[in-house]
Amino acid sequence: MGFTYRVASAPPPAEEALPTEAERRRIFATKAGGWDREVFFQEILMGIGRWRKELIQQAKGDVLEVAAGTGRNFRYYDNARVRSLTVTDFCSPMVEEARTKKGELGTIPHSFRLANACKLPDPAEKYHAVVETFALCSYEDPVKTLKELRRVLQPEGSLLLLEHGASSWPLVNLILSRGCAHHVKQFGCYPNRPVVDLVKQAGFEVVSAKRKNFGTTYLIVAKKGREETDEKSEGNTKSDG
Repeated sequence: MGFTYRVASAPPPAEEALPTEAERRRIFATKAGGWDREVFFQEILMGIGRWRKELIQQAKGDVLEVAAGTGRNFRYYDNARVRSLTVTDFCSPMVEEARTKKGELGTIPHSFRLANACKLPDPAEKYHAVVETFALCSYEDPVKTLKELRRVLQPEGSLLLLEHGASSWPLVNLILSRGCAHHVKQFGCYPNRPVVDLVKQAGFEVVSAKRKNFGTTYLIVAKKGREETDEKSEGNTKSDG
């Protein structure tokens, strides 16, 4: 109760200048070599591996993974379902770390590419699935970037997301908001974005959305939806708190 009171009653932090995209890219570059060690135990405690597997095994056909980081999803791709995999990240050291895990892809034809997810070099409607895990928090303009992912998806394609963001608990959201500036400077990402709302704003139809860890971890499957990006889409959202 004492901690809760201190957090709730503390004055809001003074506005701080947050890192630019270029500065956040440098943060990712410095962390690339030790990233797997840094998140290893946290992902075990939060059950992230199980959700990675559940999400990635839904990918099929020609697949694009954006903001792939160090390649922590590679072991979960189904060789029998994925025809090709294009791996991208906007941080060169992250791409190089991901290359070291290419053996985990088995027989899947794959390529690695340095690219920013907000401006992909691909033609429209190229991919059957776009995969993104723990990256929506890092984009300068998340809705613009999601619209770009939507552009390269085939009409019946799937957007597969595993993200962290705003909580379903008000107190947790308060804590995330108070610590936002520090978190961005340390990790290069925003911890309190409204993930489902952003996906819908980009024009996707949310097929399913599950949440856990006080509602801060999201597993989302979405379809391309209609062209009218301002139309409300319906989704089945579950939360286990």
